[in-house]
Amino acid sequence: MPLSDKQAEAALVMYSWLQTVQRLDAPNRWINLASLATMRLMDASKSNASVLREACGGEMEMPQWIEGDEVHRILIGYARDAYPAFLINRPDEEWVMGGFFYHADERESVDFCRAVLRDAQLRYLFPEFVERDPDELDHAALRRVDSLLYFEPGQGGSYQLPLLASHLVNSSYTRCVVTGDDSFASYMDAVERNLADARAMAAGRTAKLPVVLGFSNIALSGIDRIELPSGHLRRVTAIDACFLPSQVSVDALLVLDVPVKIAVKARHPKNNEEHGHEVWDRAQKSFREWRNSLQWQVDCHRLAFMLADSDTHRSGAIQILQVAVNPLLGSATAWWSDSRVQTSAVEVSIDAGRVDDVRYWVENVTEQHPRSLRVAMRRILSAASTRTDPMDSLVDAVLAWENMFSDSPETSLRVCGSLALLLEPLDRDRRRELVRELTGIYSTRSAIVHGNAREPSTDTVYADGDRALEVAVEAMRRLYKNPELLKSQNASARGKDVLLGLIDVH
Repeated sequence: MPLSDKQAEAALVMYSWLQTVQRLDAPNRWINLASLATMRLMDASKSNASVLREACGGEMEMPQWIEGDEVHRILIGYARDAYPAFLINRPDEEWVMGGFFYHADERESVDFCRAVLRDAQLRYLFPEFVERDPDELDHAALRRVDSLLYFEPGQGGSYQLPLLASHLVNSSYTRCVVTGDDSFASYMDAVERNLADARAMAAGRTAKLPVVLGFSNIALSGIDRIELPSGHLRRVTAIDACFLPSQVSVDALLVLDVPVKIAVKARHPKNNEEHGHEVWDRAQKSFREWRNSLQWQVDCHRLAFMLADSDTHRSGAIQILQVAVNPLLGSATAWWSDSRVQTSAVEVSIDAGRVDDVRYWVENVTEQHPRSLRVAMRRILSAASTRTDPMDSLVDAVLAWENMFSDSPETSLRVCGSLALLLEPLDRDRRRELVRELTGIYSTRSAIVHGNAREPSTDTVYADGDRALEVAVEAMRRLYKNPELLKSQNASARGKDVLLGLIDVH
């Protein structure tokens, strides 16, 4: 199809931009093209890219401006102007994360900064200036408005008012991408949510923000996306390049809505180093608590994926990436590990026929898993996925048994007897044989842990370790079929209820 005159003119302009930056390395070429696209050279009221996009018939419908909300009015204009730049292909050969600094003219920049300092919520991002009259601050003074912010996921430090618009716009694009849709309409919706969440966080409240967890050793077959109670599991797509490191090979993405707030908000210490250290020390506790809370969610989902796989007890999704999207930070915070992680786990395979099972187990585990069984959950995951030494795997699996049913004295009898009753509640002969088998495995584990002179053979360790994991996984499934046992106060109470027949086991 031939180009229209307007499209041909736009193509020539973009070609001239490309020629201008052609000799730069890939990351600088990308950032300079984005800069050219967002400058207002062709029209004082909109960016170069917006002018070209509008001339060529691109979608540019803006959300309705909220009367009296100057921050919203200016921000949606920034967002419209920035959007075309996000569509420029990022360099394949070198990872570039985050976005770019938006080029607002001085008058509009002053208006935006003053609007922020007048905003009933956003102004609290800058405690030192809450009582100041924004109209008394000129452009130079506004450029010096800052504070010290630390966020629960661990990001933070010096925070500057002039960068706030760019943070909100850049994180809006990342936010719409993690949902799997970077259309203009989805992007503008993300801008609205971002602003609302930024205000909530500035006022000291919690906002639910997307956290992306990248997994290897998991395959989605014939499906692109599974909706889950607190998010979704989906395939990796080309647009994910804006937050996925190019050197990390991720099989599937779990996107969760996670509560996040500002851990510490304070005046900028300037040259007062002692004050800065005090703020940092206060932030540390929040960092740890948030990470522990997120790890609980990650472990619950990994266990649910495992329990949903009825074909094997050795399936395991391996987390290798975490990306937290924060409306107040333009670049998403990411950590990742080597994607070539060694594992003895079988690949988690999810096809259309297993979607309902996955949803069932995710809902049950994330809503019901008791803290008293946290060790069992983590040891099962470790035995299946992390451990490469069969002795370690065996010890982990038996520790999971103990977290379910242990007590003293006679720990072995209590644990093995409880497991046998849970797994074989109706057949006495099979239960008797199972007790004998489990006691033997327990003895193998004790020989390893206590350093017996005669160490078990390699074949015995492999066989007992695999069987111990199988028993642990099946026992966990059975506990979910017996909610009274699942909710027992501790392992001792759970074991007594089973051994004394106080609960009818299904």
